[in-house]
Amino acid sequence: MTLLRDQQGLAFLEFAICAPFILALLMGSIEVTRYILIAQKVEKTAVTISDVVSQGETISTSDINNIIYAASQVMQPYSFGPNGYVIISSVTQTGTYSVSNPPIVQWQYQSSGNNGSWAQASQIGTTGGHATLPNNITLNDKDNVIVAEVFYKYQPLIATNGVISASNIYKVGLYKPRLGDLSTLSWLLPMIRTGDVL
Repeated sequence: MTLLRDQQGLAFLEFAICAPFILALLMGSIEVTRYILIAQKVEKTAVTISDVVSQGETISTSDINNIIYAASQVMQPYSFGPNGYVIISSVTQTGTYSVSNPPIVQWQYQSSGNNGSWAQASQIGTTGGHATLPNNITLNDKDNVIVAEVFYKYQPLIATNGVISASNIYKVGLYKPRLGDLSTLSWLLPMIRTGDVL
């Protein structure tokens, strides 16, 4: 009878029942917060790249490499090199927009990086092809816009056993050039910096 009335260890039993749920809640909140922070940084990187590229009168591949390197610092403390890459496109509308006369991708540049099998093609289009702008944006005759697409592979920090899976984050930044028409890209050899991984 004393065993039935003995309540020693009851708190341990309750903790053992609640611990998995508390642990799952803690892990989930850490991962969700981390995902939101990274997604915001990816969006800021896309906007920064398109903004800075659109501020030049002319643009070269060397300029773009330097801009991407600088903008990737926005991602700190998260690593951009092995997990992300950028595709920059210049899109121009010639004549009045219509279904038969959409804007054209004048040039496109992709940053180097260790993106492996998860790499994706531009969602804007390919050089010389029709452009699909985000949010169904339409351009006026002779309008030119710079579009920066940032792709980032999100890897869970804690729950790597399938509870929360890896996913790709995609963000776009779009700006009109301020000083000139950036419909051409000068293909200069990039300046090599020791230790750079873009």
